Amino acid sequence: MYRFRESELPITAMYRDKAQLAKTRAIFNSYNQGDGALVDRFNWVQADVTDVPSLEAVMAGITSIYHCAALMEGSFKDLKRVNVTGTENLINVAINNHVRKLCYVSSIAVLAEPTGNRPANEDDFFNLDARNSDYAISKFGGEMEVWRASQEGMDVVIVNAGVVIGEGNWNSGSGKLFSKTAGKQPFYTSGSSGFVDVRDVTAAMHQLMDSEIVNERFILVAANETYKDILHSIAGALGKKAPNILLRKWMLYLLYIPQLLGSILGVKKSLSRATINTLVYSSIYSSIAITERLSFTFQPIEASIKRVAQAYIIDQ
Repeated sequence: MYRFRESELPITAMYRDKAQLAKTRAIFNSYNQGDGALVDRFNWVQADVTDVPSLEAVMAGITSIYHCAALMEGSFKDLKRVNVTGTENLINVAINNHVRKLCYVSSIAVLAEPTGNRPANEDDFFNLDARNSDYAISKFGGEMEVWRASQEGMDVVIVNAGVVIGEGNWNSGSGKLFSKTAGKQPFYTSGSSGFVDVRDVTAAMHQLMDSEIVNERFILVAANETYKDILHSIAGALGKKAPNILLRKWMLYLLYIPQLLGSILGVKKSLSRATINTLVYSSIYSSIAITERLSFTFQPIEASIKRVAQAYIIDQ
């Protein structure tokens, strides 16, 4: 949203509760102190993607949509309700209101493991037979709704973002990498993934929406890094001791088994076999499509980590 702070076009933004507005002000201030006041320039409307009447109230006059709403953690039922049904609701209302173009924030989690020794690209479509996480399945379902919209006449673009490094909620997503490292947690896993700055994600989305590109998707990954290297960079930026104990796959399964037994008894579990695979698997992604089509340049992930670490320190 910060990219639209000086837009001459009227911008409508949805929020679920006022706590989200306070979080947005804090993020604006992380760019420049005092910019939190710019939040009031937007037309804020309380709505929820799972509540169709609220979407109908907010959609009048809208021509373009940036769909970033998603649930990252929780039960599969809740993930499906928000990420799949919520996207379906939003698209149905948007089509009825003749929205011109929609940009959907998806994830590299929906990309299949590539065949051969090469990085994953946009043609590596979701593998239904793989051991996928609940989150990946729900985001794939959301993508299917977006592609449906393209078949019904709406222009769409999808961005498959890597692990997004950015200011915000330190208790979920990549924010936990900073809060847990600040808390001196000593463990790391052997896997790797793609990482990207939140500011690069928003810049790419904005450029794609302003372009003639339609009905395509693009991977947004600035760097492919091991979890160990990322955690060591975060620890260095926070001035904390870097994690130095490798959690091997069999160790993670030792943690998983008690949770599995607990889930049988109705106790919530947070570690799954799909998650374990993600933590130990080395994934590599190619962003050459976005760099070539838009002449797009990503920020160095090390610089992103230093900036976000400073924001974390200030928040504490």
